[in-house]
Amino acid sequence: MKEVIVDTGPLVALMDDTDEYYGWAVGELRRLHQPLRTCDAVLSETSFLLAAYPNALHQLHLFLERELIVSDFASRGQAGRIFGLMERYGNVPMSFTDACLVCLVENHPGATLFTLDHDFTIYRQQRRRVIPLIAPF
Repeated sequence: MKEVIVDTGPLVALMDDTDEYYGWAVGELRRLHQPLRTCDAVLSETSFLLAAYPNALHQLHLFLERELIVSDFASRGQAGRIFGLMERYGNVPMSFTDACLVCLVENHPGATLFTLDHDFTIYRQQRRRVIPLIAPF
């Protein structure tokens, strides 16, 4: 199975059973190969969004501890690419996190992005390659 990179939206949904995408995210997770890859920017956004939900934060901690999710992207050395993408897609606009995810996909050829974010239908990898998505749209 191909590597899967997870964005903030599905992570929030997986950790919060009241989220409208919870059922979809759980169903997708069951058929995906773990660990899911991500970046610290996604973990930061997810933690912020779940700050008022201690049980959800605990779930995130367990996913990381059990290595169901692995953060293995360092922005160090990739700042030029990250900010270049943010500039290129300034009209969207592209967040730092989204740019890191595009770089992560580029660093793992053949990887698929698990997301709720429609903007990834606009963003492209190097050489204008489409980013393969697992998304509910």
